[in-house]
Amino acid sequence: MKYDKAFIWLLVLSVLASSVLLGESRTAEAAAIDSIPNTTRSIKDYDKSFLSVPGFASLGVNERRSYIDTPYYRQVKTGREFLQAILDARSGSVKVIEVAKDLNLGWTDLNLTSEEAKKYNFITKYRNPMNGFTNPAIAASGVSQLNIANVDGLTIFSKKGKTIRHAEIKLQASSKDLILRNLNFDGMWQWDDTGKHKEVGWSFIKVNGANNVWIDHCTFSIAADGLIDLENGASNVTISWSEFGLQASENPPPDSDIYQSISFMESKYVSNELGPDSVYFKMRNAGATKEQIMAYAAYHSKGHLNGSGDKDYVNYVDKNGVEVKDGNQRIRLTIAHSRYNNIGQRIPMIRQGVGHMYNCYIDNSTHNDVLENVEAIAAYGTDTLSRALNARNGASIAADSCVFNDINEPITGAEIQGLDTANMDQAWAERFQHAYNQNLIVNSQLTNQFGSYTGSSWDHYGENLFTKGFTWYDKSTIGKWSWSSHIVGSEEMSKTNPPAEPFTFQYNYSEKLPYAYNVVPLDSVLQTLTSYAGAGKVNMSPVDWLKTEYSTK
Repeated sequence: MKYDKAFIWLLVLSVLASSVLLGESRTAEAAAIDSIPNTTRSIKDYDKSFLSVPGFASLGVNERRSYIDTPYYRQVKTGREFLQAILDARSGSVKVIEVAKDLNLGWTDLNLTSEEAKKYNFITKYRNPMNGFTNPAIAASGVSQLNIANVDGLTIFSKKGKTIRHAEIKLQASSKDLILRNLNFDGMWQWDDTGKHKEVGWSFIKVNGANNVWIDHCTFSIAADGLIDLENGASNVTISWSEFGLQASENPPPDSDIYQSISFMESKYVSNELGPDSVYFKMRNAGATKEQIMAYAAYHSKGHLNGSGDKDYVNYVDKNGVEVKDGNQRIRLTIAHSRYNNIGQRIPMIRQGVGHMYNCYIDNSTHNDVLENVEAIAAYGTDTLSRALNARNGASIAADSCVFNDINEPITGAEIQGLDTANMDQAWAERFQHAYNQNLIVNSQLTNQFGSYTGSSWDHYGENLFTKGFTWYDKSTIGKWSWSSHIVGSEEMSKTNPPAEPFTFQYNYSEKLPYAYNVVPLDSVLQTLTSYAGAGKVNMSPVDWLKTEYSTK
């Protein structure tokens, strides 16, 4: 049988194409994984061992049971008692603070005398919103910033899940080995009528360079800015068994920030005091009810910002020749067994550092229901983002055994930073243009408007629902994982005089996660977190709350 040359070439090309497709198929098959590379983890049902400090904080926090019934143990019931305990912790004479009553740390409510203000100079008045107060409860109480500095070893906890209101707590770089457990944080939100979330920077906790921090079994409602942010080289931080955000409700409690603030806006609307640029006016004028806007307001824009800014790419040396360890490459964050309700983005967002999530439940469903069912809110509401992991500037973030419910972009951003520089100025966009951002989700489940999927973000050659908000640069990287990156030559670089040329990065693909961890089965994540995540969910004695390791017996 004879064949002409054209047919032979067609046959050869067909074979080559089949080989390429087969190679891609094999690559996709090899990338189907159910665990994060270079980790040690066990899957088992919940037991008491899950209370042990997990993640990066396990490398540097200590139990404090031995301080019970000693002068180092302080029970507080008022704001002033709390401030005195913090002051004494700076001298090392207090190691445990038990919060026995709800505390209002608002600047106006504290009403410190001039002498007290000097004595407790680590707490200051927070600046007012640029456009004034819309929450009368916060206007009356004021807001404070409380700095925990020069403290080496301190546990702040509540036996009954008491509440701290109207204060942002900053854990400064001069502090380490800090534990906050079984506390409820509230009273840091008001309606922003511009819809831009730029009026004021109220957050709950800023880990402002502190090292070895464990935040456990805490509850955080919504705030004007971040929930828990890591800045200025914060390292070895774990957030565990905590609950963030609120489910949408048309009937929030009358003493809640949402009820107070929306009731205030409604009075303005009824009195015709709102201008045409008011978001509240637009929604109400288009037919939304006050109650529907209350449900819409149960949304927090930004969860966890990790990394002070692009400029903090290295540590710096101060005028005394001492190295200040504040570079973003130092960030190490674990988020374990935690629940997120209606948080729009940054779960988490990390610059240069490392993030590890596991057994988390991220749910935006009740907020999205409001957007879908109330046309006037969908038309004028700016709170529409539905994102989670966001690695930037060469960061690595991996999630294991998590459930994403009604999350449109479980991973957002781009694999190479040069494809995602909209929020960077030109000089830093050029320096970081070649950085690979590593995001990975394994053994997890996603349900959203596009469908449902269970598996890994590497499945099907990176084409699956997990990666819908992610831009790939080179899919040959699928199957490779490095827990951190390093800027070549950064040891000789200066923060004040950064190089103009693009950075070159190195990745250690044999680096192992420095701790083992446990997860509950994927199908029991929601039930387990509903039972145990948040303040007041676990009933233990002070002896148990001051432990860091728990036996299954």
